[in-house]
Amino acid sequence: MADAGSYVAGAFDEADGDDRLLGACVGLWGPPGRPGMHSHIAGVHVSARGREVGYALKLDQRAHALEHGVDHITWTFDPLVARNAHFNLHKLGGTANTYLPDYYGPLSDGLNSADESDRLMLRWDLRGARAVAACDEDTGPAPTPAGPTPRALLDIDGDRPVTRRAGDATVLVAVPPDIDLLRVHRPAVARDWRLALRDTLGTLLAEGARLVDFDRAACGYVLTRGEGR
Repeated sequence: MADAGSYVAGAFDEADGDDRLLGACVGLWGPPGRPGMHSHIAGVHVSARGREVGYALKLDQRAHALEHGVDHITWTFDPLVARNAHFNLHKLGGTANTYLPDYYGPLSDGLNSADESDRLMLRWDLRGARAVAACDEDTGPAPTPAGPTPRALLDIDGDRPVTRRAGDATVLVAVPPDIDLLRVHRPAVARDWRLALRDTLGTLLAEGARLVDFDRAACGYVLTRGEGR
């Protein structure tokens, strides 16, 4: 892929002298006349989490795209994985407006536990105000606005999803704190979350709601939607 002109980058740990690979990122260019990049895969070894390795890889990918005249990058991610949602939406300043049910089909890869592969299509506007604030300014990503947590349309009760009514213009759609554990130990509950999130978040986005952030404290997506309902 690198020889064909695609973006391929790795992050290495040189501290122990063996240049151990900690993370990697691969991006594919769009077709002629449609300038853009799609980030095919990005991942960091579990031992390197919390060391900003993923953030460094994404900053490098962003710089590479901008140097080649491209102002946006897209990629998909599992909307049930809270840490990825926070990273993509809050830390990087991306956004998403398309929910893709079972996008890749069943994936028996140790991560998805044969669950249906619903995804959000993320768009990272590299020169947008959110990305600039997150990546270029000394203050880092904007903090989640202070004030009461928006009312939840999808809430969590114990470890199960619960749908509620909320007529507010700004609403919260919760996800479980650790979907990976649920997939291993309570797969039926994990599937319930998949269906509940598909119905709630997917419907909101299809109706034109705007996904504006991921609130780590409340463990949920923050969306705004026209007039209160």
